[in-house]
Amino acid sequence: MPYNVFLVSYVGAPRDHYAIFVETNSDLSGYIFQVTGDIQRGMSYGHKQAKRPEESASFVSKSFIGTVSEVNYAQIQPTVEAIPPPKKQFNGPKRIDPNVPLKRCQEWT
Repeated sequence: MPYNVFLVSYVGAPRDHYAIFVETNSDLSGYIFQVTGDIQRGMSYGHKQAKRPEESASFVSKSFIGTVSEVNYAQIQPTVEAIPPPKKQFNGPKRIDPNVPLKRCQEWT
């Protein structure tokens, strides 16, 4: 049976937090693939088991992306980790490289 895959967002400051949610269980819980941290220090992978996104007090939205087969589910983590997490982009208030667009969790997803 295929798993449903969603782009989910949660309230964040100054911007909302975005992640990829894969619904792997019959109770509609699953697994979150995400980067965490900030652009002042750099981000890192923060994948984890997760309840239904709608059960979170900070839930904003859930958009269906598609499905993944049980066989291919194991390929998600190495695939998303082939995309480097956003690195440190500021040194205090100063941009490290003003010519490079800022990247946060939304751009990573």
